[in-house]
Amino acid sequence: MGRIQFYGAISLDGYLATPDDQIDWLTNLPGVPADVGAAVLAKMTSTILGRVTYDAVQAMAPTTPLNPYHPQMTSYVLTHQSVAERPGVVFTNTSVTNLARRLKSDGNVWIVGGSGVLTPLLAADLVNDLYIQIAPVLLGRGKRLFGELTQHKAFQLVTTNQYGPLAEVVYRLRN
Repeated sequence: MGRIQFYGAISLDGYLATPDDQIDWLTNLPGVPADVGAAVLAKMTSTILGRVTYDAVQAMAPTTPLNPYHPQMTSYVLTHQSVAERPGVVFTNTSVTNLARRLKSDGNVWIVGGSGVLTPLLAADLVNDLYIQIAPVLLGRGKRLFGELTQHKAFQLVTTNQYGPLAEVVYRLRN
C-alpha cells in the first residue's frame, strides 16, 4: 500500500502561485539545487493535479515530464472538460478522494497543486505526508495551498531540510 503525499513549494506568506497562476517567483529563485526532490519524487507511481496546475506546467515546460525523476509515472488531471488523453496523462472528472484511494493501492501518489485538490484529501484524512518547501518571498496575495477545513488536522514534524534558499518541512499525519 502506498502513501498519499503532497510535495510542493509555497511563498513565505503561504501562496502557491500569484493570482494569475504564475510561479516565476519560485522558478527564478537563485541557488536552488537542480536535484531538489529527486529522492521523494522518484518513489511516486502516480500524480493527481488540477487542470489549472496542469495548464500552467504545460505552458512553462511543454516537453518536460511532470516528474523528471520518474518520467513513466501517470498523471491524473482533474477536470470537467472533455479533453483527449495524452501519453502518460489521464483527464478525469472522478472525485479526488475516490481517485486517491484507488491509486494508493498501486504505490505512492503525488499531490500537486492547490487547495481544490489538497483540501478534500485533508478533510478525508487521506494525506499521509506533507513535503512543503518555503521560499523566502512574500507575494502578498495569490492562490493559497490550504483551503478551509471543518475540523483541525494534526501532523507531526518528521524533519526539516535546507535546499539553498528553500526551507523544507516534512510532516506526517498523526493517527
